[in-house]
Amino acid sequence: MVNKSSILELIDERIIILDGALGSLLISQGLPAGMPPEIWNITNPDNIKRIHKEYFDAGSDVVLTNTFGGSRLKLLAHKQGNSIEEYNKKAVELAREVCSNEGYIAGDIGPSGVFLPPVGQATIEDFEENFAEQSQILSDAEVDLFFIETMVDLKEAETAVKVAKSVSNLPIFASITYQKTKKGYYTIMGDSVEQCVNVLERAGADAIGANCTIGSDDMIDLIPQIKQFTQLPIISKPNAGKPQLIQGETVYQASPKEFADDILQMVKSGSCIVGGCCGSNPEFIKEIKQLGI
Repeated sequence: MVNKSSILELIDERIIILDGALGSLLISQGLPAGMPPEIWNITNPDNIKRIHKEYFDAGSDVVLTNTFGGSRLKLLAHKQGNSIEEYNKKAVELAREVCSNEGYIAGDIGPSGVFLPPVGQATIEDFEENFAEQSQILSDAEVDLFFIETMVDLKEAETAVKVAKSVSNLPIFASITYQKTKKGYYTIMGDSVEQCVNVLERAGADAIGANCTIGSDDMIDLIPQIKQFTQLPIISKPNAGKPQLIQGETVYQASPKEFADDILQMVKSGSCIVGGCCGSNPEFIKEIKQLGI
């Protein structure tokens, strides 16, 4: 692996551009409904590499590995738990094959898919074991940072950050998914922006932010609220607008230009790590890059 500066040093110099959606692009390329995308790391590696390369070519500084659902608990739900090491290692390998000397590979870590009581029967110890295993595999495969994302349960997010910090000294980006309510922005578990920021900062995250659930227009007002409570770098990775079901297909309504204009507003409000989530694609990243931020 090429010796280069930490992503945290680059943040001090300029805005960091992440990639956009992966799952929705894989579905458009034929990933069957209900199949874990991580399987394609083995069965359809060229598709994964092509998407990663398109994002790098579009201007992404950081690409996330195809491991969002790659933890043991998540894979066990699809009877794929024994493949965790194979799927995660291969994901890093594929991203690394198309990564330039200036690019960065983020080990993507998503929710486990299980819940603490009273919603489910999971324990904090289950979370610890789950995230320790995946974090260690990704670290050993030489990712440049961890990206813990789309977390709906603050306790699960906190555990994932603490565990990742315990197995490696790699930078940790942590992102919560919020809902916009009449009373403000909250997780589905009822945690406020202030609570999420404070907990993740204490847990050891190096950058904090939001992704998924809400579109770029709704995330504009969220970023200043996050900014109130932290001096850490702020992540913005919204959906490409609100999804609409059209002829049985989920369609996201925002155009790349509209999306990039919203991202610019987030940058002006304090976000310095930006990208796209569901419904976005390399065209959205190109528009962000053309802003010259």
